[in-house]
Amino acid sequence: MASDTPTTEALAPAEEKPTSLWKHRDFLKLWLGYSTSQFGAQVTVVAMPLIAIVLLGADEAEVGTLGAVGRLPFLLFLFAGFWADRFRKRPTMIVADVGRSVLLLAVVGLYAADMLTLFWLGTISFLSIVLFVFFEVANMSHLPFLVGRELIGDGNAKLQLSNSVARVVGNSVGSVLVNAFIATQVLLVNVVTLIVSAISCALIRKPEPVPERNAEQQGVFSSIAEGLRWVLRDPLIRPSMIAAGFYMFFYTGIEVLLPLWVIKGLGMEEYWVGILLAIGGPGAILGSLLATRSMKKIGIGPSFFWMTVVGNLSLLLVGLATGPTWLIVVMIGLTQFLLGVTGPIAMVSSATLRMGATPQHLQGRVMASQRAVALGLAPVGAFLMGLLAEGVGLRTTMLICAVGTVIPIIVLALSPVPRTKGMPEPQEH
Repeated sequence: MASDTPTTEALAPAEEKPTSLWKHRDFLKLWLGYSTSQFGAQVTVVAMPLIAIVLLGADEAEVGTLGAVGRLPFLLFLFAGFWADRFRKRPTMIVADVGRSVLLLAVVGLYAADMLTLFWLGTISFLSIVLFVFFEVANMSHLPFLVGRELIGDGNAKLQLSNSVARVVGNSVGSVLVNAFIATQVLLVNVVTLIVSAISCALIRKPEPVPERNAEQQGVFSSIAEGLRWVLRDPLIRPSMIAAGFYMFFYTGIEVLLPLWVIKGLGMEEYWVGILLAIGGPGAILGSLLATRSMKKIGIGPSFFWMTVVGNLSLLLVGLATGPTWLIVVMIGLTQFLLGVTGPIAMVSSATLRMGATPQHLQGRVMASQRAVALGLAPVGAFLMGLLAEGVGLRTTMLICAVGTVIPIIVLALSPVPRTKGMPEPQEH
């Protein structure tokens, strides 16, 4: 039944849509908060493994288990997608930021009280990633609404640029701070950046309507199933999901074991972990700056495919690294740089393909379904590769993981992705 009460949209004056994100005030607020929190997150990326390895004495199996526990929340992407499509997204992002800051403060407090153990570190890491999952789904499904379909690619590229700059600055600063302070104290940097992110989200002015609810609305599992069906039936999203699943299974093994490989396997000092991670930063900035240009020059799908080829093959250098320090730094550093260049282009292209091929009412669930199926293999990979490293050694495990990342290249090569140059439209499935 029609209402006599005018809606917010009816009362609001018509606003001209910004033709550039540099003039889009709400996006700039989102970008500022996101960039700040990404910087803090990269500082934490350096500090957290060193808390486990140096302060708490974790071995290979324990590092693998912690990596698995920290990635188990990826399975909640399905429920986060349902939540994002059923409730307003911006409040979810604010609550997630504040919650994560409280959890990081708990790590600092437990260490100060001499009560921090691997159990508590794993538990807090698990809860923190749960909140990150809900933030990530809300943020990425909010972007098309905030900027409009025509600016999605540019928005993705700018957010990815923030990730890239954060890798350079965050890892470098994190490395310096870890050497100057206790690793737990360094987490306070991330606490501050998360609060800044929450405030920036709260200042966004574009009114976000409450998703409509009616008596015929699907339940949780039916709603999740609708998103999964779209992912599994779409010829572009399905292979992207399968490729991402294999990549996360094998790459996560390299990711969680890299600090151990550098410190114990290659006998290098602890500070090299942050330095090697930071080497990828300049490449990531370059990749982020080239992402939009690459999609326009060779196409969205080809950008995704060829960057996957180059980046994944470069991982072989990590397991093959040997010799004097300078040679090890060159080999692992080259991998980090190539991953830095190719990763942002591949991720922006993949996200743009997915957003273009998905109707607005399914954005949250499709994004979450793809992430859940793909990232759900990450904890399995972390746990199994940790056990494998204890059995066959770190070098062999690193090489097995690198060879495994060739599978995503094959999956994408056999799909329509390399031939999809323009922005796809949602298709009926």
